[in-house]
Amino acid sequence: MKPTRTLPEHYALVWELDIKNGTRLNIILQIAGLGWMLLAGVLLTGCVTWIRPNLWQAFAVAGGLPALAVLGLLLLNMIITISLHELVHGLFFWLFSKHPVQFGLGPGYAYAGMPGWFFPRDLYLVIGLAPLILLSGLGLIACAFIPLSWLAALLTGMIINAGGAIGDMYVCMRICREDPQVLIKDTGDGFQVYRQKNTQDGSTGL
Repeated sequence: MKPTRTLPEHYALVWELDIKNGTRLNIILQIAGLGWMLLAGVLLTGCVTWIRPNLWQAFAVAGGLPALAVLGLLLLNMIITISLHELVHGLFFWLFSKHPVQFGLGPGYAYAGMPGWFFPRDLYLVIGLAPLILLSGLGLIACAFIPLSWLAALLTGMIINAGGAIGDMYVCMRICREDPQVLIKDTGDGFQVYRQKNTQDGSTGL
C-alpha cells in the first residue's frame, strides 16, 4: 500500500489519539520522557565512552565555562536537536508522499505532520522511529571523528533527541499491534487509525 489522500470506501475510523487535548496522556509522556532520557543518557554515554575513552575531558572543558554560557549552549543545543528531530520526521513524510509537510508547536512538544494524508502502518512506523534511530546512529558515528571540544555537545544532543522520542515510541508501540493494512492519518497533534470495516475494532485506552 502507498500513502493516499483519499480514504478507501471500505475503511472506517476505529480509534484515535489527541496528544494536545489529552492532558493526562501528555503529563504521563512528559514524566516517562524524563525517565527514558536518563536511561538513554546512561546507554549513550557508555557507547560514546567506548568510542572515545577521553570523553570526561570534553565535559571537564564544558564544566569550566561560566554557568550562564553553559545554560545558553544547552538551550541552543535543545533548539537545534528538536529542529533536526522534526526535520527527519518531515523528510520521511516527504519521501513517502512527495508532498509539503506541516510543522508546528504544541504544549510541551513540537511536531511534523501531514493532515489529510493516510499512511500504511509500516511506513508510519518508519516515519515515527526515524529520528531516534537515524540521529542516534549518525551521532555515534560522528563521535569517532569530531574534535574533542564538540563531543560533550554532541552527546548532550543525542540524549535530548532520545528523550524527545518518547511520544514517537509510545505511538509506534500502539500502532505496531495493528494489522499492516491499517491506514494512519497524522494530524500533527495526534493520529487516527482507520481499518477495514470487516475487522474488529482496536483498543482506545492507554
